[in-house]
Amino acid sequence: MFKKWIAPFRGEVSGLRALKHVQVISNYHRIQASPGYRKAAEYCAEQLQSFGLDAEIVRYPADPDVSFGNQRMFREWRCRDAELRLIHPFEQRLAHFQEMELSVIQRSTATPPEGITTELVVVERAEEEESYRTIDVRGKMVLARGAVHRIFDLAVKKHGAVGMVVDPLTEIPPHRSREDLFDAVQYTSFWWIDEPETGFGFVVSPRVGRQLRELCKKGPVTVFARVDAELVVGEMENVEAVIPGETDEEVLLVSHLCHPRPGANDNASGPSTLLEAARVLNQLIQDGKIARPRRNIRFLLMPEMTGTHVYVHMHPKRIQKTIAALNLDMVGADQAKTGSVMTIEKPSRSLPSYAGELVYEISKEVVQDASNMSEMTKFSTTNVVLTAFSGGSDHYILSDPSVGVPCPMMGTWPDRYYHTSLDTVDKIDPKMMENVGITTCTYLYWLANAAYEDVVAFAGKLTGYFSQSLAQVTANYLTGDVSWTLAKGQLAFLRDRHLADVRSMQKLISPENQKSWEAYVQSKTKQIDALYKIQRMELQEVARAKGEDFLQDHSGSGKDPLLSKVFVRKYPGPIEFSSIRTLTTLSKETLATYQREEAKEPKSYTLTSLLQYWMDGQRSLREVMDLVEWESGVRNVPFTLAYVQLLLETGYLIEVKT
Repeated sequence: MFKKWIAPFRGEVSGLRALKHVQVISNYHRIQASPGYRKAAEYCAEQLQSFGLDAEIVRYPADPDVSFGNQRMFREWRCRDAELRLIHPFEQRLAHFQEMELSVIQRSTATPPEGITTELVVVERAEEEESYRTIDVRGKMVLARGAVHRIFDLAVKKHGAVGMVVDPLTEIPPHRSREDLFDAVQYTSFWWIDEPETGFGFVVSPRVGRQLRELCKKGPVTVFARVDAELVVGEMENVEAVIPGETDEEVLLVSHLCHPRPGANDNASGPSTLLEAARVLNQLIQDGKIARPRRNIRFLLMPEMTGTHVYVHMHPKRIQKTIAALNLDMVGADQAKTGSVMTIEKPSRSLPSYAGELVYEISKEVVQDASNMSEMTKFSTTNVVLTAFSGGSDHYILSDPSVGVPCPMMGTWPDRYYHTSLDTVDKIDPKMMENVGITTCTYLYWLANAAYEDVVAFAGKLTGYFSQSLAQVTANYLTGDVSWTLAKGQLAFLRDRHLADVRSMQKLISPENQKSWEAYVQSKTKQIDALYKIQRMELQEVARAKGEDFLQDHSGSGKDPLLSKVFVRKYPGPIEFSSIRTLTTLSKETLATYQREEAKEPKSYTLTSLLQYWMDGQRSLREVMDLVEWESGVRNVPFTLAYVQLLLETGYLIEVKT
């Protein structure tokens, strides 16, 4: 289907060129709002300009007194040096910022210039108040494991410790265990906003952490710590470039530039692939090998989440003209070394979209590099999958319905070395980046130029996905993964969402083809309804065979007054918890209730996004919970109520009087 669209870019996109960018970018310590990030931004802007693009660095305040919509800003971090040494029972260097920036908890603030010499004590379950009843940490450093802000609040602020040492390694079972990366140092950070009291800490590997714990069991352990760092009101930077089209409509490619050194796959690979895609597209247009696009093609590099919030807030008219986007986050992993799969994550169903399936279909054609012996069947040696929305990167901001830009994400996941000191250039596969680059160029150029027949052909392909999703609901019901009530709701939900997905493609249709498109959609609607009715009958037959009680309703949300109320966010875009957790309007009781419910809900991060997405100022919270459950399969009433109460107290969520 996309052969003619892919052809101009195959042989032009170079994975080796992209790899050279990874080698440069990964050598910068790219913490958001820091000198290292600034140098990386300057490098990318210079490269884009050298390709002949109109590129600029857009600067904005790193100041907690400044907000861009839902995003409260934070201060710039400047770390000049830091070290942690074991003094007793023997001397050993444990951490040094100049050797490995990750060995410091990012955004740590200064010790006294002469440093601190003190005892190191182990606190197990350091996130729990009870753990401090039998141990005195005042004036000491604690060796702990867990959420660093929670440990800071308890160990340092409440019980008087001077700092912390942590030895985290987030497990990704069965892909990654603590023992698998016993010598890796994990990326760990404070996220100060405007807190009057800040602190410092160090990060060691699981092996060093175990050694320190064993020493502490044998007797007193003394360490020396020194940090030379500060948080200041400063600046942050986005890098923007554009290939002009013939109209004011746009397609957008984004990739976050931040993260600590080395951060090769996460995420030097994304900006590097973006640079290569920008070079190839612009060069082919300048050489006359492809026509100038009908729509502008824009490129955005930014600090993750923060810079995208800023971009959305600064360019509301441009956002309205952006028909779709693509997010590149961790796109270079060598699958054999990292155990990863190229995942293409769709936007949430709350925003009508075809974009995820479009990327996937293009990618499947791009990566076909093998065939059976008769050469009658082509296939790929690269693993590529299409997944439901999860969030966790910049696409979750653009694809928020209040922003309205359909934005899938391409990323290699799971990556065995994710967020550790072992995410290095030797784990990067230039062929993977080449495939992603070709896919990216094709996706952007198709969206910028697709003719009427291209859109109709792809709409037909999209209905195939709809049919598969309907059948999956019945399969899930048969295996007991969903209830009868949920299965019924999901079938109707999928029908409504697919109709909306198809209708959303109208933005791709030129004015002279609008009447033909309307007739096509009417015909397609009949087909969609027919497929839905067939699958509903199949579900009913399976239910009868299972002896289902059709009158029993398994749904329920309770009678809390909040459930009948209607809410809307104050500003477009998701509300970031990091931006609101320090607000004085937020009571300790409400925050504690939410954190308690959050700890019990394994899908809390995705649920908070979906709840925000579906609260549109028209639906009741009960209706929102239905939609969230139909999309995610999860209905958690206590968590939802706690989260909504939290947002209401911050003022970022508003009740709509009906």
